[in-house]
Amino acid sequence: MIRNVARKLIFSAASVFPAILYAYSTGPPIDRTGAPVDGGVTCVVCHKTYLTPNSDPRGSVAIAASPYTPGVTQTLKVTVSHPLQQRWGFELIARLASDPSQQAGAFSTNSLVRVRCSTGVDAPCNGALEFAEHNNAQFTAVGAGYIYSVDWTPPANSVGDIVLYAAGNAANGDGTDNGDRIYTTSTTISPSQCSLPTLPFISAAVSAASFQNPISPGLIVALFGAGFQPPGLTRGLYPSDVASNIFPTTLSCVSVQIDRKPAPLTFVGPNQINVQIPYGTSTTSPQVQVIVNPTASIPVYSAPILANGNVYSPALFTLDGRHAVAQFSGAAPQPGDMITLYATGLGDTQPHVDAGVLVAAATPCVNTPAITIGGIAVATSDIQYVGLTPGVISGLYQINVKVPPTVPAGDLAIKLQLGGVSSPDGVTLSVATP
Repeated sequence: MIRNVARKLIFSAASVFPAILYAYSTGPPIDRTGAPVDGGVTCVVCHKTYLTPNSDPRGSVAIAASPYTPGVTQTLKVTVSHPLQQRWGFELIARLASDPSQQAGAFSTNSLVRVRCSTGVDAPCNGALEFAEHNNAQFTAVGAGYIYSVDWTPPANSVGDIVLYAAGNAANGDGTDNGDRIYTTSTTISPSQCSLPTLPFISAAVSAASFQNPISPGLIVALFGAGFQPPGLTRGLYPSDVASNIFPTTLSCVSVQIDRKPAPLTFVGPNQINVQIPYGTSTTSPQVQVIVNPTASIPVYSAPILANGNVYSPALFTLDGRHAVAQFSGAAPQPGDMITLYATGLGDTQPHVDAGVLVAAATPCVNTPAITIGGIAVATSDIQYVGLTPGVISGLYQINVKVPPTVPAGDLAIKLQLGGVSSPDGVTLSVATP
């Protein structure tokens, strides 16, 4: 979005200064890195020839950064490249992983780097959000690319992981916004040394969908306890965490082992960790253990617990502990409508997909659960798909199923049964009157 002040400037001066207005040779407007917390806006707002960032795989923007030592300045490198372009620009931000709306550290200016503040002035920003960007977009030989060096001082105290977002403009150098290619990226950096201060303790290992037992290989699990993070610090996933389509087994200085196998992590908070159980673990009494500071010279291990296991542990994800998460057309599903439900604990797929993998395509389950809605069994022919959900971790399944045409309207109990194990009671689907 163009801010009001910038919009007025463009309208009043467009006929006089087209190259300056469109090329932004002295730096782009703020909020252009594509960071979700800033609205996901990128430089394609102005450079409109190619409206999708990262659409041309021949080019890229990349961030080079090291684990940070609190208060110690390091030089970040932002590289913009494309084999057919010759002028290069960028914008870079640093945010707390625990709260991306908050600034992480401070950037320094130099002859090629400008630092703008969210308050509308140039640095120093005094704690306001900062945007490091080119001060003079550099020309090179065609295809040479360019590396900008940006000095960055992290916060004086460890704040957990920090996410760096960047946008790069691989421009053709004609002084307009035509023919320029925009790229975005992000990377997460951790403290150089993990030093969580407390002994972790596990009180329960249960399905992340139902918060009940049993648990099974491939299941998304919630571990409850204490000492997993400092009070108030939570850590979810960012795209940069999923390297080569594999989810991390260490997140915010925490790892989990299940039967001594590293478990992929999706969330860490002071009292809860979400993980996926690796395949090949026990289906009766899997051993679960949390490790904090796993890369330190002396990692800290929780006392292990033995969980209640099974081959299957079907459970539907809910909005509020009661109403099943469901996608459908219209205001509410009606008898005979197709809906999509989301579940975990439905066992292996064909072909097999390991735990912690970002699913690339629909992958059906080896076995299909029996489904009842409002006490009425769903015909096998009305279960169109049960399998992994593309674009997410391999423990999340989707079920495409037709609501039986004879069910009444209302909040109807919905159940899955697989391998003699039923999903927990109390989950409902709201069905409307036809």
